[in-house]
Amino acid sequence: MGNLIEILIIIAVIAIQTFSGYIGNKYLGSILPIIFLGFVGFFLYKGALGFNFKDIIMPFLGFFVLVMIYEGGKETKKNKIKKRAREDESKRYL
Repeated sequence: MGNLIEILIIIAVIAIQTFSGYIGNKYLGSILPIIFLGFVGFFLYKGALGFNFKDIIMPFLGFFVLVMIYEGGKETKKNKIKKRAREDESKRYL
């Protein structure tokens, strides 16, 4: 049951970031990366993160992934708009 909840949380995070990128809302898209950085700061403060490769690279990687998911949503919308414009243009010439 615990794995199911983790998977659902991951799916929800990806969906929220993609949706916020798709609608182009910068504020909504910045909520999860800021929360993530807050958790990293909290864990650093509590001493749960050490000075090893994993604890240094993973926060940067996590933040980067959240930003890239947001950008992927923006790119999807841009491609959809381009495709729709090409279809409209081709219909004009028929």
